[in-house]
Amino acid sequence: MKMTKNCKHCRQLFEARRTNHVYCTASCKTKASYKRNDYKYVSGHYQKQKIKDETILKDESLEAVVENKSNNKTSINPSSISNAAIGAATSNAALYAAKKLFAPDTLSATKGDIKRLTEKLLGRYHLIKNLPKNSNSEFPYFDIEKQEVVYFK
Repeated sequence: MKMTKNCKHCRQLFEARRTNHVYCTASCKTKASYKRNDYKYVSGHYQKQKIKDETILKDESLEAVVENKSNNKTSINPSSISNAAIGAATSNAALYAAKKLFAPDTLSATKGDIKRLTEKLLGRYHLIKNLPKNSNSEFPYFDIEKQEVVYFK
């Protein structure tokens, strides 16, 4: 159902194809958006307007720096740096402890883990779990160097 409306941007009459049409063309819609969002036309394109001129901003920032230096507000306090470092280290340690306790499989391997694993894999004797103990109640182990089964307590 076509109806006649006034364009919200250029105020010309147009025939709306839908009841929710507000602008006569897509370019009117775009121009209205630029106007709402404070864009200005600059040499072939639209650009967002700056609130203040850059020179004014520079002057104000210099004044602010001078004012802060006179008030000693910009100085870095060594105790604040150490407090931040201690806080970060504490939070990292707490997070690691929680992961170690509740989700140990999600942690990456440490040097100690790798060392224990290589000692276990490269050790000379490996317990054989599917062989029974001998008559002296000694457990069967496989000796990697001699390539034979030996029994130990």
